[in-house]
Amino acid sequence: MYCLELQIQPAAALTFRILPGSILNIATYPFVPPTTLSGFLRRLAMLSAGLEIPETKVDKENPPIYILPPRYIALGAYPALNTYSGVHRTYRKGMREFSHDIFSRLYIEEDRANFQLHTWEYLIATELTGYVASESATELEIFQEFKGYGCKLGKEGYGILTEVSPQPILLERQVIAAHPSTILPMEALLLNNPVVPGCDIYNLYRYQWSNSAVNSMNEQELTSNRPTSVEGFVPFVAAYFPRSQNSVPTLDYYSQGEINIPVSLINLLKGETYV
Repeated sequence: MYCLELQIQPAAALTFRILPGSILNIATYPFVPPTTLSGFLRRLAMLSAGLEIPETKVDKENPPIYILPPRYIALGAYPALNTYSGVHRTYRKGMREFSHDIFSRLYIEEDRANFQLHTWEYLIATELTGYVASESATELEIFQEFKGYGCKLGKEGYGILTEVSPQPILLERQVIAAHPSTILPMEALLLNNPVVPGCDIYNLYRYQWSNSAVNSMNEQELTSNRPTSVEGFVPFVAAYFPRSQNSVPTLDYYSQGEINIPVSLINLLKGETYV
């Protein structure tokens, strides 16, 4: 297995909304989910090819999805080592509609104000480290062309891809006790580590690939403006080990000593058995 290490510079505070969630409390993950990173990198690929990136308006009947082809596995992005990161919660109160003008009228017959009363969380990070994997080193070389591009990242925020590994990193499969560089499926963690303190638990989603997506995507698909063929989303529970925690799980990893990618996460995102 090969991977690239990506350095992403946030331009402002970020929100990666936790779903399902409350409409009154918009909570964020403290990292970039794999699905979000996949969409971000696909848009950078389109920008590098001189294409217009798709609008983000919602089409509830048939929403187009633009993500990396299945031969690339986006593993998420996480606050870089020895850098500041934290989740800030604030109140977002005010009128829901931009056209609201009741308060500026000379005479008000009835106040039908529609207030927003919810709280909002932001991830504040100075730098994010992301990973994208592939079984082919050659397939990953194209990501060098995306360096310097940026676009919307998550529900709120903007990111710029500032650095890409000079060359694909070879990862060897081994069972070791190490700090995972990414999230990992909770069931795989408990299967190998009955008691592991120090991890946070989150509900996430992966893509359900259609057979046409896996079988028909060719080399040009990455930089094309054609939507990706995805059948839907599959929920899963993930464990996240913040770098401040000293406890480490023993797992089956793809590793080169510093980067430790759980094999179970690779298999899960590919739609295979995670163990």
